[in-house]
Amino acid sequence: MTEQQAFDHHSAEHAADPVCAYRAIRQGPGAVRTDAHGGYTVLTRYEDIAAAASDHSAFSSAFELPGDEGYGGGITLPRNPDSGRTSLAEMDPPEWRRYRRMLNPIFTRGAVSRFSPRIQAITDEAIDRFVTKGSCDLVLDLVSPVPAIVTLEVLGMDTSEWERYAVPLHTSVYIPRDVRTPAWQELQDGFRWIFQQIRDEIARRRAEPKEGDLLAAIMNADDPEGPLDDALVFETAYTIIAAGVETTTSLLSSALWHLDRFPQDRQRLLDDPSLLDGACEEFLRYYTPEQAGARTVAQHAEIGDESFERGERVLLAWSSANRDEAQFPDADRFVLDRRPNRHMSFGYGIHRCLGSHLARQEIKIVLGEVLRRLPDYAIDRERTELYPDLGLMYGYKHMPATFTPGERK
Repeated sequence: MTEQQAFDHHSAEHAADPVCAYRAIRQGPGAVRTDAHGGYTVLTRYEDIAAAASDHSAFSSAFELPGDEGYGGGITLPRNPDSGRTSLAEMDPPEWRRYRRMLNPIFTRGAVSRFSPRIQAITDEAIDRFVTKGSCDLVLDLVSPVPAIVTLEVLGMDTSEWERYAVPLHTSVYIPRDVRTPAWQELQDGFRWIFQQIRDEIARRRAEPKEGDLLAAIMNADDPEGPLDDALVFETAYTIIAAGVETTTSLLSSALWHLDRFPQDRQRLLDDPSLLDGACEEFLRYYTPEQAGARTVAQHAEIGDESFERGERVLLAWSSANRDEAQFPDADRFVLDRRPNRHMSFGYGIHRCLGSHLARQEIKIVLGEVLRRLPDYAIDRERTELYPDLGLMYGYKHMPATFTPGERK
């Protein structure tokens, strides 16, 4: 039987040291049961999480289990009551196969490489806005705008109001889920605005079709089952925006924090930029941006000594798997050139992140430009603000920094 504990990945206690909290479970029972958020079991070991993530028939990602509206919940714990389904991430086969069949060719390494020049230009433009001042907020001025603008531009949507997308998406991962607060109502207003922008863009495309961007590819995808209807196009576009904006921002903020705190790693990258590819993978492992994902048990299953029955909720702690000593030697040490590095920061199994190649491009380009153009940046650690809730995402709200002023490109 799973050990019962008073565990809550959204609690202040957990946010104080999530690494230690997961380590205690991983090196102890491996899995614990909690009554928080309606009750769930958290899995912490790499092998167990891989087994659950690979068994989509038993551990469902679906927003609702087919044929039974009483079960389900999607990939977050607790579920955001107003978000609706995020396609692909909250689908199971056979529906999932149709989407992947259509979208896989769009997100191959070769296909997304064509976006590199624009990612470079967007990064340069962001740095140009503050480089002569000698100071900035690395989150608000760089690692928040770049992924938001890149994602919207790749889709073919207007980028002029990128902040109205980025702010709600960032806030949603750490704000208390209390519908009575003004902040929560403001957040919902922000999401309603995002949803309307996507729907309006789809309507414009139906009236005047466009070509050459990701949204056009989704709307015009050649599929044996026919084109996607507007509701499914909306779900897909929203999923791409939500996934593309928050996770990359969170990872970049952690990587910049690390290079400030550990100047020896920064110096190694300055001396040998060819190490950046491997360093990006270790940043992803060590500072896992998406901390965990939820599943709903669709049928009886066993993981190790644990048994699960239909309707139970399970939390797959990706960040704990990435610190599992059985998988990563010296797991709690950052090894800039670690090989191999089979981390789970993009998930595992059929739901492994579709946009991983695009995210890697953004991470590498942004970090490379910071090292080239702001090589001596120093973070004001006293004014830096980590997310207050680290249950879903590990990232920073603010990161003020100073550096030797440079020139615009």
